[in-house]
Amino acid sequence: MAQKSVSHLADEAVQATNAVGILTPILEIEPEDGTLLRLLNRVSNGDAPGLPIYADLRDSNDAPLPTDTTLILRAVRPTDDDPTAVSVAEKHIAPWNDLTTAEQRDEDNIDSVKIELVGDRVNIRDKDVLRVDIESSAEIDWSNSEFYFAREGVEEHPFEG
Repeated sequence: MAQKSVSHLADEAVQATNAVGILTPILEIEPEDGTLLRLLNRVSNGDAPGLPIYADLRDSNDAPLPTDTTLILRAVRPTDDDPTAVSVAEKHIAPWNDLTTAEQRDEDNIDSVKIELVGDRVNIRDKDVLRVDIESSAEIDWSNSEFYFAREGVEEHPFEG
């Protein structure tokens, strides 16, 4: 087992532009062949449960996405007809809008940028896709946006299946 850095720039990540007004993906993560990504709902940083996410989500005018943007993690597995929620839906992104990504990493702020997972961990196999979905009144512009999962909250394991 190794901790894994996963971000909008990772080899396994594909950036997308959301459709306005409906829940659509902005990031899709597909583990490399022979690997499994395990997202942890409890990390050593902070006190609250959840996986820390460091994000600066902006539109083409370099403005933060609206505070009432919904953010949720969903998985697509080969046997699923529809994506399955693997986190609670954050109904507003104020904590991410109010803090820089450096401030989000600070021990005093980290609990406010955690997203609580369904269960104590989520496994994403090499045949699955982890999606970061949002519902917003504005489109994301990846040329001036960032999205990172806390390294201590993601493990990479060998997987054959």
